[in-house]
Amino acid sequence: MLASCGIGGSGADEGPTTVTFWSWTSGSQEMADRFNATHDDIRVVFEQIPAGTGGGYSKMYNAVRAGKAPDVVNVEYPQVPAFVTHEVIQPLDSHGVADLRDAYPEWAWNQVALGGEVYAVPKDMAPQVFLYRADLFDELGIEPPSTWQEFRDTAERVRAERPDAVLATLGNTDAGLIAGLAWQAGARWFDTSDNVWQVNSTDDASLEMARFWDEIIGDGLVNAEPVFAEKHIADLQEGRSLAMIAAPWMAGNLSRFVPDLAGRWGAAPLPTWDGVAAGNYGGSTLAIPEGAEHPEEAMEFARWVATSPDAVAAAAPVSTGMPANAELFDAWRTELEAANPYVQGTGLPEVALAAAESVPPSWEWGPDMTEGFARLIDEMATSVGRRGGLESALRRWQDGTVDQLRLRGFDVRA
Repeated sequence: MLASCGIGGSGADEGPTTVTFWSWTSGSQEMADRFNATHDDIRVVFEQIPAGTGGGYSKMYNAVRAGKAPDVVNVEYPQVPAFVTHEVIQPLDSHGVADLRDAYPEWAWNQVALGGEVYAVPKDMAPQVFLYRADLFDELGIEPPSTWQEFRDTAERVRAERPDAVLATLGNTDAGLIAGLAWQAGARWFDTSDNVWQVNSTDDASLEMARFWDEIIGDGLVNAEPVFAEKHIADLQEGRSLAMIAAPWMAGNLSRFVPDLAGRWGAAPLPTWDGVAAGNYGGSTLAIPEGAEHPEEAMEFARWVATSPDAVAAAAPVSTGMPANAELFDAWRTELEAANPYVQGTGLPEVALAAAESVPPSWEWGPDMTEGFARLIDEMATSVGRRGGLESALRRWQDGTVDQLRLRGFDVRA
């Protein structure tokens, strides 16, 4: 099957091979441009597509089914199993992907290795961190909390001294955030170790996390509302929301929505339940669709993105996303701090690296997280902020997920 834009050949007289690259993530165009400037035999043609769950994934599915697949696509970690199940992307083992294994944290590699084969190259990762207004913390004489109990204590102090403010806002429509918090707590919503889909979003770890947030929301110590919506942006701007449960990419959002607050932020490890674990909250991979016209050249581009300091330098001026390859950390820190005033002086790169090294490796995603996240968002939007709302949302989501997977013919154990 020929890609719709795959027009190049491989011979010297025919010019460079054209590789089509579909993505929506910040820095993608810049990386394609830098690759083209440093390679003569391959030309990457970048196409901006809608965000994955906003139509981008549907576009990929449809292109593969129509025999018009691009050569390289961005796929977020939660969606990789669905792309494998539906045979939208191809295994990369024959393209030498195994020699990249040692460059990645175990948990990141596990996200792209399914059924004994590797289906994508980890591009960026998003270990959870705590971003806070260092200037306002200094005014109040408080320190970043290191445990969730300290988080509550700090939230109580903020409320007592600044009745118009809260410590933080929990995104009540952010399924990825809640999954990351459950991941950090030691939950495992999906498990295929016994060759069936085991589903459990109501284990002790998940419910402990949910009850904690239900209690502090109910006590008025944090807000529960969409993050980076108009009210939240105003609260950040006016100092009425002092911190964020975040990941490195979120510094880029802050720089766009509240640019004049540069230089006022700090980064700290996410508060923990027991120990130093962090969850992951975002990130994406590069995959090669079934039917791609130039898989070898596509793999060369994916390998360059995943391993080259040049790729990091190209993206740093427009993205604060953290490369998944640990060997690129020094280049990322240097380029990011030079390019982004929001990161300068925060300690974010070092905090994020330590967090990435602590993410539990056993987490798995289900076979259709696009549909799964959509349902979880619906459940959260109608419940979070009410008494026991997050816990009840997770319980309903558990039941709905089991029903959905069984209807689709999966062998499910709950």
